[in-house]
Amino acid sequence: MSDFRSTRAIDLHNGATEQTGARKRRLAVQDDDYERTASTTSGGDGVRLSWSSDSDDHKPRNLRQQAASDAKRGKRTLTRKVSRHDRYTTVASYLKDRRQKFEQAAKDPQNLALPPNYDGIPELASDVPDADEVRPQFQMAPNGEFQDIRLSKSLGVIPAPIAQFLRSYQIDGVAMMHEKFVYQQGMILGDDMGLGKTVQVIAFLTAAFGKTGDARDRLRMRLMRRQERWYPKVLIICPGTLIRNWERELNTWGWWTIEIFHGTKKYDILSTARQGRLEIMLTTYKTYDIYESEINLIEWDCVVADECHQIKESEAEITKAMAKVNSLCRIGLTGTAIQNSYEDLWTILSWANPGMIGDKRTWIKKISKPLKAGQSHAATWAELKLGRSTAASLVTNLLPRFFLRRTKALIADQLPKKRDMIVFCPLTPLQTEAYVNYMQPGDDKRFAKLVSPCICTDKGNPDPKCESCKTAKSDQNEHFFRKCVNSLHLASHLAYVIPRNEDPPAEKEKAMAVLKQCLPDKWQRYYNRPPIVNYADPELCGKWKTLQNILKLWKRNGDKVLIFSYSTKLLNMLDTLLTSNGNYSFCRLDGSMNYEDRQKQVDKFNTDPNQFVFLLSTRAGGLGLNIVSANRVVIWDPNWNPTYDLQAQDRAFRLGQYRDVEVYRLVSAGTIEEIVYARQIYKQQQANIGYTASNERRYFDGVMGEAEKKGEIFGSKNMFTFDKENVMLKKIVNKTNVAEALTAELGGVRIAEIDVDLATAASTDDAEVKHLLEDDTNKDLDDEVAKKNFMNLTGDDRSRNSERTDPITAILNHVGVKYVHNNSEVIGSSKVEEEISKKALEAGHEVHEDRPFESGGVGEHIFRPPKEVCRRQFNAMAKAFGFKSPTDFALHVERMKQEERRDLLEEFYNTKLPCGDLR
Repeated sequence: MSDFRSTRAIDLHNGATEQTGARKRRLAVQDDDYERTASTTSGGDGVRLSWSSDSDDHKPRNLRQQAASDAKRGKRTLTRKVSRHDRYTTVASYLKDRRQKFEQAAKDPQNLALPPNYDGIPELASDVPDADEVRPQFQMAPNGEFQDIRLSKSLGVIPAPIAQFLRSYQIDGVAMMHEKFVYQQGMILGDDMGLGKTVQVIAFLTAAFGKTGDARDRLRMRLMRRQERWYPKVLIICPGTLIRNWERELNTWGWWTIEIFHGTKKYDILSTARQGRLEIMLTTYKTYDIYESEINLIEWDCVVADECHQIKESEAEITKAMAKVNSLCRIGLTGTAIQNSYEDLWTILSWANPGMIGDKRTWIKKISKPLKAGQSHAATWAELKLGRSTAASLVTNLLPRFFLRRTKALIADQLPKKRDMIVFCPLTPLQTEAYVNYMQPGDDKRFAKLVSPCICTDKGNPDPKCESCKTAKSDQNEHFFRKCVNSLHLASHLAYVIPRNEDPPAEKEKAMAVLKQCLPDKWQRYYNRPPIVNYADPELCGKWKTLQNILKLWKRNGDKVLIFSYSTKLLNMLDTLLTSNGNYSFCRLDGSMNYEDRQKQVDKFNTDPNQFVFLLSTRAGGLGLNIVSANRVVIWDPNWNPTYDLQAQDRAFRLGQYRDVEVYRLVSAGTIEEIVYARQIYKQQQANIGYTASNERRYFDGVMGEAEKKGEIFGSKNMFTFDKENVMLKKIVNKTNVAEALTAELGGVRIAEIDVDLATAASTDDAEVKHLLEDDTNKDLDDEVAKKNFMNLTGDDRSRNSERTDPITAILNHVGVKYVHNNSEVIGSSKVEEEISKKALEAGHEVHEDRPFESGGVGEHIFRPPKEVCRRQFNAMAKAFGFKSPTDFALHVERMKQEERRDLLEEFYNTKLPCGDLR
């Protein structure tokens, strides 16, 4: 083997600088500009993405040298400061040196990172006694035959003891990882939780080390070091909750020399690693961040980052530290590569393949923005075309090279059924009073500015003399955050804002101010009561009123329940309530518990049939927990990040679960929690588009990150608006249902040939919707989701007949729940959206400012109501909005922006339209 595999440490820097903090040391490395750019070209079939290397990759120059060189050649140069988007695409010099050495050596295929050569070592011959003892040893039936699987593209072998238990998709994952290892490249394994990412990595490492799955594997490292032959060293970085799980799984599936770099004797372990006397070193993200400079003095042949979405924030300290990992082969594991935005995906792909993905600015401009704009309900044909074509190029061109993702659809036949129901719980009268009072601006100028910004700010040109703009931005941000948090507390449980005697003085003072604002005439009554009385009072929490009735039913049925909340304080309340009840035995797990105690609680709940409820923190319980003994899941409060709630469900819904699982997510209707859940829908749809180029249904006008396109779910005004009479999500979903139905029926999308009278089609009242459901010519429109929501909109009892005998439905009706939907039916595409997207992609190059849901075809409005119908609509609107005459209303509309006019129409058709007035 060539000397590029030398275990001698590279001289990473001229000198290290000591920083404050316990053992916190950083490298002072001046990296040259080194990047590979992502270029985009617009063709007839949409956007094409291509990634190419600059010609000067191996001759990096800094900006000053480049400017001097250009000046000699008579070129004009512009000096610029490296932006925050660009500085994370630079590659450390020691990595560039390693890459250059490897590529030079790899011209001889024998110098690729092929499995070690064990020829000439008699102790590893196939006829030695130890060859009879194999791992793993499972009682379950294998998935395949007991025979080796050869990986043709990388000359690796998955030994028979392991191969027999792998599924076909897992073998594909092992093959891709090993191929990347041989060529010393990186990738992300993005399989859904529960598909065995850990097992795939262990099988890949077995192939990379050339192991055979028997007891001889325990001798390989020592014998190879004695022979002074090349032998891999691997670093695995994971959350602290998983470090023991990795150790246990590695020892279950084979023989490994493992050291855990966590706790005492860290420097002894580093010395062992430098001498090559270990195979795998395990550590946590936190520990790695502290000792990053020491760990990276070792040339690792592969680094595996489990739950690598933890480094999704490009400016986070852990992300910067992980960028310095001293390895060319970087394998990231995550089931949630896209959590909040497409930039999450860019960050982890850039980590796995430094310098290969392009800079962040290009990614945002060419990928993030088109995908988000194209998903808006108000997108133009041109925006929709660009968004859909960009998604297709991303999924077919870039991702297959660096990203592998499979979903639970692969094992659907091995899993029971699951229902993910969103229950929109009404606030109690007392909660409503408190919430309304808190949402009133009153004399609070900062809150008034949050929900109604100054007009000069709206114009994007703030006036420096404007008095309303002089509030410090930091002060306003702090106020916004506090308002947001308190709103969520009130929506969750009114007892949140009632201070307790044991609270710290500062916290108690703030809570008292909120309580007095919420209940100015009643606060003393609730403040003077014992906390347990407030917790148990059903008038303080609409969700508890709902849940306590459902728990009684589940207890009688013999179900086991997981209850998740991201708030420790809420878990304390539920803990108190369940304890005082006396009939419900329960376990609890939160972030304050150490890893051993957490596992004890999981084992107790799984093995003890008398344990009824398991209280878990959504975040602390989100990793490494298998609780298949439970078949009911309650998520008390929605999280801004949908992956927390989805991972919480997967604690119970995974291989090993034999009962049907029902999930109930509790959302307080009309409150900020609806906005939180709506953004979950938005983010889930964005993720599906990024993973599979899915033509997701377009519910929302808003575009995340676009100040001019806040729509229904972005901006302070939406967050701090309370509608106690309506469920906001129901209106939005129904708006999309109606828009899709009208677009199809009026000829914009020819899904079914329908002869419609234009005057009749102008109305979207109950009769119109019923017509869409009853007309036999609309069979293609009979989407299950749309049909259910149309029936909800019209109050049609046909959709409820089959559910009247369901006890859960009876309970929900009893406590006043007016709307429930299945999350899996809301997420996804529809036949109308598929056809609209297809039509947009087939359009020519001309720019279309028309919108699919406002026009009947590309570039041409089909639906133009007669003037008499328009006049009647306008008069009805003027009357509905309280104007003295249509003339006054016309003058008002004339001063409105286009977006405000659309909002006015939406409000009219959804809430103020009297049946029959428009005909």
